Amino acid sequence: MGSPLEIFRELFPFNHPVVRQKPAAATRSLLETIARLAPLDAAATLTSRGIPSIAEESDLQIRFTLLEGLRQAAEHILPTLEEQVMQAALPLPGEVTNAAIHADNLLKALAAAYADIARKICKNLLKAELSTLHHQSILRAINALTRRQFLACRAYTAPSETSWQMLHGLYLMACDPGARALNGETAPIEHEYLGALLFAYMEPGKLPRTELEAIHTCTHQLAAYAAVGEASPEIQNKATESSFLVRPGEGNPGYSLTRLPVGTPLAGGLIIDCSQVMAALDRNLSRQPGKAVQPDLDASPSLLQNLRLVIAGKSARRFNRTKFRPRADLIGGLSAVINFVNGNTCSRRAHDGIGRHESRAFFTSEWSLVDEGPDGFRVRYIKGEKSIIGVGELVALQPRESSKIHICLVRRIASSSARLELGLQLLSPQVSVVDVTSGRNASTRGVFLHSLPAFGKFSGLIVPPGKFMSGQKITFNSLGRTLHRQIGKCIEANQGLEFVALDSLPD
Repeated sequence: MGSPLEIFRELFPFNHPVVRQKPAAATRSLLETIARLAPLDAAATLTSRGIPSIAEESDLQIRFTLLEGLRQAAEHILPTLEEQVMQAALPLPGEVTNAAIHADNLLKALAAAYADIARKICKNLLKAELSTLHHQSILRAINALTRRQFLACRAYTAPSETSWQMLHGLYLMACDPGARALNGETAPIEHEYLGALLFAYMEPGKLPRTELEAIHTCTHQLAAYAAVGEASPEIQNKATESSFLVRPGEGNPGYSLTRLPVGTPLAGGLIIDCSQVMAALDRNLSRQPGKAVQPDLDASPSLLQNLRLVIAGKSARRFNRTKFRPRADLIGGLSAVINFVNGNTCSRRAHDGIGRHESRAFFTSEWSLVDEGPDGFRVRYIKGEKSIIGVGELVALQPRESSKIHICLVRRIASSSARLELGLQLLSPQVSVVDVTSGRNASTRGVFLHSLPAFGKFSGLIVPPGKFMSGQKITFNSLGRTLHRQIGKCIEANQGLEFVALDSLPD
């Protein structure tokens, strides 16, 4: 039984020095331990032991300080796990999935821990006294949430609905668009919030992995030009096409006003006005060489143009889909597609087996064709060799029991623990593998696209990047004829290929 003095201390809310030291001492000991652990084990330890131990601290200022020390330790762990996810083939191998789960759990726990401090300050009516701590906790929680969402995008997985609901709730806890003006404490919170929304509006599942960082940086810069207001019919009538509706209770980043059905209720929502974001993008797209603009966006014109189209609400499907479910083989990568088309395009019927090459410089995987439209397919992974397929990758798709080959570009990737899906754009109804020459240069093997219905009345060529320049004259043989063409505009380029239009010359 405790002494009378101990009982007296327990009955009244005096600070208890012995109790207060326990979480701090435990955290110091834990941080010393994880410094010797591998990133995966360290992340698991911080999540399962470090953060729960800190939650026992009743003094909110001390708890925040302890969390800051733990967050700094996490900064030495998370980049390694995030890079593993970024570089892995899809679907993610088991060990990489495990790394992604541990990183996600750590970020989720950090966000919840900081958010709990902010909620307790509000609940105990201490907001005025602890204003700085309140806003710092909200900002840290939002930072952890946005980093968690970006981790999901690295694996082409949609951020969870609860992460969006929590993000909206934290923003509204600190900022009131209809009442209070921003100040030095709330402005950074709104900036982080708007940056997360703008990045989501870019539909990261339709971006190459190599462009994710650049887009993330651009949208964070552009967040300073977006504005938030309370939704109302008057605002809807005045809103431009580059505006979005956010319903904080829903688990998503919102919808473009141009896609909302007529009569959609707006009560309780937020309007994100991106008209000045569009103006900032236009300044960058029309900038003259050597001339400075604000903001100075470090991204290619094509990437900025895509961002502009999305913010303008003009990225919409042009055709309805027709659903069906046959199987198909898929080959990814320019060199693999060339090898496949060049003599390995037999179907999987038994009597076609003799036509296949014994040694193949490509790997196939099996996919289900979930649906098809006039200009593309949606396919779902079933089994087979894994490869690093990203948005912008060239693939060959051959339905089972057919010798027809579809040459496509990957336009969208959606990944989850249960499945992997690709959105493919069909490029041309007829393709050939050709050896392209220009002057005395050595020949370059590429894919000749006889026509490009989705792009214009011209043919196209896909070759490794950096092989030809605009205006250069080339020669190649196709279907028994020698063709003379001139390299036209570059339609698309990335680290794996260059897709150019061909201008006609006399044959």
